[in-house]
Amino acid sequence: METRVKNVVSSLETGFDDVRMVGIKGMGGGGKTTLARAVFNHISTLFEGKSFVENVREVSKGSLFGLKELQKKVLSDVLNDQSIVEKGISNLENMMKTMMRSRKVLVVLDDVDDVEQLEALAGELTWFKPGSRIIITTRDQQVLVAHEVKCIHHVNLLSYEEAICLFSRYAFKTEIPKQGYENLSRKVVRYADGLPLTIKVLGSHLCGRNELEWADAIERLKTIPLDKTLKRLELSYNGLENDQKEIFLDVICILKGEEKDISIRILESCGFNAQIGLRVLEQKSL
Repeated sequence: METRVKNVVSSLETGFDDVRMVGIKGMGGGGKTTLARAVFNHISTLFEGKSFVENVREVSKGSLFGLKELQKKVLSDVLNDQSIVEKGISNLENMMKTMMRSRKVLVVLDDVDDVEQLEALAGELTWFKPGSRIIITTRDQQVLVAHEVKCIHHVNLLSYEEAICLFSRYAFKTEIPKQGYENLSRKVVRYADGLPLTIKVLGSHLCGRNELEWADAIERLKTIPLDKTLKRLELSYNGLENDQKEIFLDVICILKGEEKDISIRILESCGFNAQIGLRVLEQKSL
């Protein structure tokens, strides 16, 4: 994690007086929010105002006024004025354009899935005072491309060493597995396949349990997938168009392991627009 934080911090170049937007892209449960939070905590003292906006996708689509509520949150955080949340401000976008220029800010927009959200919360670089930094996390790279975010960090799955260390923190409150649990820990980490969310959930679930309970839990995972992980991945799947869903299912059920060129030919022979379809799956971290 330290290396990943350093890489993002380095790209932000907080010593320069430009306004910069940086994207963090990866699959659901892959550690984007954790990374963004770590970067935020590391550099937030360098700014005159700060706001970490969680669950942008969920809040913006949860009600008719979701985006307005998020705009209020950014303004109230940055200006340190909680009364803004309670006020019935009619033109929040103009207020953001005016007030955000008054101080150097750090804003994190977490779990963005539509360019409309970025247009409402960080529409233009000119909205912000020089030196400001905006970090955007998303599953969909196209959202960043459409908003002309030039610097994009791809959050890859954890290596085995990173995974066993993270798992141990949650399961044993140490950096390495407890004596006698090494083999069981390896089995859990192999099941998680580098996905931070799954590793954290399993580590917390197994913490304090005996070896027989561990063995039972591992055996259960072979037939009953972890619900929290499935729900995160389901969000990405549900965001696909119908033909893209069919391509996704064909790839994971039939074409897994095939070379890309061969897969494209097979999918095209079935009437799919395979080039753009596979690109969308890649951009959405599926």
